[in-house]
Amino acid sequence: MTHNPIATRGTGFGLGLRTQHYADFLARQQPLDWLEIITDNYLIDGGKPLAMLDAIRRDYPVAMHGVAMSIGAAQGVDVAYLQRVKALADRIEPLWVSDHLCWTGPGPEQLHDLYPLPYTDESARHVIAQIRQAQDLLGRRLVLENVSSYIRYRHDSASEWQFLAHIAQEADCLLLVDVNNIYVSSVNHGFDPLTYLHALPAHRVQQIHLAGHSDNGDHIIDTHDHPVAQPVWDLYAQACQRFGAVAAMIERDDHIPPLAELLDEMAMARRIAAEHVEVPQPSASASASASATATATATAQMTLAPAVDPWPLAALQRHFADRVLANTLPLPTPDDLITGRLPIYHHAYRARLAEVLADTYAKTYLYMGSDTFDAHARDYAVAHPPCTRSLNRYGEGLVHALRTAYPDNPELHELAQLDWDLRTRFDGADVPSLDTPNAQAASDWTARREVLHPSALLRTVTTNVVSLWNAIHTDTDVPEATPLPGPTVLLVWRKGHQPHFQTLEDAQATWLGHLRAGASVQDACAALLEAGHWSGDASVLSPWLAQLLNDGLVRQHGPLGGT
Repeated sequence: MTHNPIATRGTGFGLGLRTQHYADFLARQQPLDWLEIITDNYLIDGGKPLAMLDAIRRDYPVAMHGVAMSIGAAQGVDVAYLQRVKALADRIEPLWVSDHLCWTGPGPEQLHDLYPLPYTDESARHVIAQIRQAQDLLGRRLVLENVSSYIRYRHDSASEWQFLAHIAQEADCLLLVDVNNIYVSSVNHGFDPLTYLHALPAHRVQQIHLAGHSDNGDHIIDTHDHPVAQPVWDLYAQACQRFGAVAAMIERDDHIPPLAELLDEMAMARRIAAEHVEVPQPSASASASASATATATATAQMTLAPAVDPWPLAALQRHFADRVLANTLPLPTPDDLITGRLPIYHHAYRARLAEVLADTYAKTYLYMGSDTFDAHARDYAVAHPPCTRSLNRYGEGLVHALRTAYPDNPELHELAQLDWDLRTRFDGADVPSLDTPNAQAASDWTARREVLHPSALLRTVTTNVVSLWNAIHTDTDVPEATPLPGPTVLLVWRKGHQPHFQTLEDAQATWLGHLRAGASVQDACAALLEAGHWSGDASVLSPWLAQLLNDGLVRQHGPLGGT
């Protein structure tokens, strides 16, 4: 296939787009050249995230950066996932599409961490084939990032930089050089980071990442929750001399500060690049090009020695994942396949999924208390590893798990269910709603079947969960959990970009139940009248119809006809 041209060097300096800064980017033009999104946050059906992305994309160039492609997984390329990535790329026309040279799970589990590959001939051949396949599916070159690492495989037969350069050349892909990751791994594994930098093919370096880390004394963890450290700035200066004018950006994924602080860090990157990027002289261009070609040729001809006593890649990844999911790690032995700080990955898996569940079940988390919720969330993560590339719908079974653990606390189960229902409304498909003026023009809308908006659902509760949720939401005193006089139905739906819920009277709940089952408004009214739940009084029906239209509960289009 013919790939799209490599993006032009010197595209400037950018930041990662985070939800905390949506308003800043929408309010005014910020002094940066481009933004990088986390691809997987936008592989959704609809809702606010995509709307914000579309609005911001109109004002800023955007690069896509994924964390779930798992290009090194032994299970093979996930074609359906790549098709979703391509659809997003077609939608926003990014500068480039990047991900990581790693694997994220052995299949079917997806453990949502960036695990290093073994640096062996088998691994290289497998990854090269998968990158080529992915590039053909996407219709563009991939830009792949080096990951930080805390372990090594006993049968590695090359260094990380040899492996990375070999992969880039043979797969004809590009590189995203994460300078912080190089520094982190150099400290953890005791190599010279400059050796790493100088081994990479400069003509394939498309982008640079700069980020902070956590220094734990005898090891460093790539946490993206601190400002860029001075040793990383120093290494970036060397990278500028080595690679020239390469697009660079600041990554921050936790403890996210005001935008102004990140812009200050980005300005620092701009100043360092201005001081250290060498402007090539015309007479030197041919020499530099020849040197790059010679380096690329040497890299392409490099052969990774077959490993001694190798494990098949699939078996090795299964072994690694089993260690991560184990309740306790066995003590290390001299002949372990994996050496180093495996407990970092063991802990990170639980912490990451507990954080995801705490975000999804935000009110439940506060109601239970952080320690109690976290313990249940970590147990759930081990018992129910994710099996999808996205975590947007991870954790539905936690409601059942809490019901089993706390059978005498129905308010807890109902609070968790309400959290889940609201979360799943948030990024559901965008289906246009029928408003009042258009409803008046389309006089037949009450005869249409399947008229209720697909985001709407009905949920029966038996406790004062609404009072509990509202008190937690407003940070007021949470009342004691009490049973209701009888079962009550909640309507949960999304209006615009915001999920909502409300308590329904019995007759309205029954009427909406008919609509939810696909009945037309006319047929739902007839059923209500026949069952004796409504007298036919128009003054009762009128507010119901008004709410349907005012709250975006009527889908704009639907099939005509009665039952």
